[in-house]
Amino acid sequence: MSRLKISIVAFAILSLSGAMAASQEPPKPLADLPPQGSVKLSQLISETEGRAGFHAIKSINYSRGEYEVVYYMMDGAEVRLNFDVKTGEVRPPKSGGLFGG
Repeated sequence: MSRLKISIVAFAILSLSGAMAASQEPPKPLADLPPQGSVKLSQLISETEGRAGFHAIKSINYSRGEYEVVYYMMDGAEVRLNFDVKTGEVRPPKSGGLFGG
């Protein structure tokens, strides 16, 4: 095998191993997760499920110190609640939406 072919094969192997290593990066740092001592998600779910007219939870997301819980009422209406992750209090949306300013 010529040196050129060996170099090409070696380059290909190194390129593939680099791509594999990049795909095995560790998960996002803990800074992107709710802080320690936050209100338990199970508590917020229980509070949401106890609301009058509740039917089912559609989704729960965490971002910038808030949990956003989207659920459906028995009449089919979709409701979005933002809970403060530290206190569990319901807060208005930060921006956008009909009332978010």
